[in-house]
Amino acid sequence: MTDHLYTKDEIQDRFAIIDLYDRQLAAAEAFDMEAYDTTFAADARVDLSDFGQPECSYLRYRAWLSGLRDTMVAAQRVIGGLRLTLEGPRARIRVPVTCHVTMQIGSERRLTHTGIFYNDELAHLDIGWRIVRRVEELAWSA
Repeated sequence: MTDHLYTKDEIQDRFAIIDLYDRQLAAAEAFDMEAYDTTFAADARVDLSDFGQPECSYLRYRAWLSGLRDTMVAAQRVIGGLRLTLEGPRARIRVPVTCHVTMQIGSERRLTHTGIFYNDELAHLDIGWRIVRRVEELAWSA
């Protein structure tokens, strides 16, 4: 089996998608929701069933995430290699993410560690690549 030789368009798409995930992680850690919005389609769906949240619209997910700001006082997210399949103007991604989060619960601060997978479907829209569906899968928690 020989390595796949990427076309210029495939290379550009891959770099644009890598940039999307870099923007998203930085935006999430800073609670910069305007920057976070540049990574999801407005009509995207997000499934957080593994975390006790039902599948919902991106806007509802965004509101839920914004509401964690006072509880999630510090965070670092580290991604592993993107398992990326390009299918023309669509892409499927599975990416491992390790989350280290300091939670403020009452007067107590607690450091949590969680491993998750983002199982994403992306579409290339007029404004660039955007996530149109995400399923966050819990891999482990400590």
